[in-house]
Amino acid sequence: MSKRINSKSMRKLVIGALTALLLVLVIPTRALASGRAWRTYSVKVDSGYLALRTNPSYDSRNEIGELYTGDVVSVLDASSDPDYWVVYSYKHGRSGWVNRHYLRYLENTPVGNYRVRVNKGYLALRTRPAYDDSNEIGELYTGDWVVLLDRYNSKYWWVYSEKYGCMGYVNCNYLDYMYPTEDYYGQYTVRVNKGYLALRTRPAYDDSNEIGELYTGDVVIVKDMSQGQYWWVYSPKHQREGYVNKDYLR
Repeated sequence: MSKRINSKSMRKLVIGALTALLLVLVIPTRALASGRAWRTYSVKVDSGYLALRTNPSYDSRNEIGELYTGDVVSVLDASSDPDYWVVYSYKHGRSGWVNRHYLRYLENTPVGNYRVRVNKGYLALRTRPAYDDSNEIGELYTGDWVVLLDRYNSKYWWVYSEKYGCMGYVNCNYLDYMYPTEDYYGQYTVRVNKGYLALRTRPAYDDSNEIGELYTGDVVIVKDMSQGQYWWVYSPKHQREGYVNKDYLR
């Protein structure tokens, strides 16, 4: 009898895990299909961290990332659970569930390209939104450019650095906005009707050059448009660069 009960419990656990994984993959598509724009929120915890999870429950086994006060997420779905929302974490480059009670809504969060302008020295790219020598991860000089991902902090903005191929914080007082053209270098969202958009090593349709799968709702940062149909992008999800077909970017 005990073996039968354990077997049933195990099946329930497996079904629950697969359902949660399916929700994480499918919900971005639902959010876009419904016409609702992603809303950006910042994390606010009094101590410790906010866990990014594989399913909507408090369990140390489902943690896939740690979010701290000031980290930024975009809400993909807020209707599936009263306490847990599905979000996209720019920090981790992936989707997951978080407790919504530790999120603060951020209005008017623009995305675009900015050029660095300093009179002397450099603009530090940092791991945290604070002036501290220990959190510097890069040096940006006049003429370098970054992609603004969010500006929840009035002084330090969360950006992607094309120069270093990573994200970080910079002092916004040393950035000048670059007005975009119709097709601009910056953040785009993947949109496919079915299947996935392949991240490739070369600008050509070929199964042998695929290095990653991008689904509706995944985010990429465009770095080069000179190859025509295929653009060179950085994928936070895969933490690497490659080519994608531009027709599936929004």
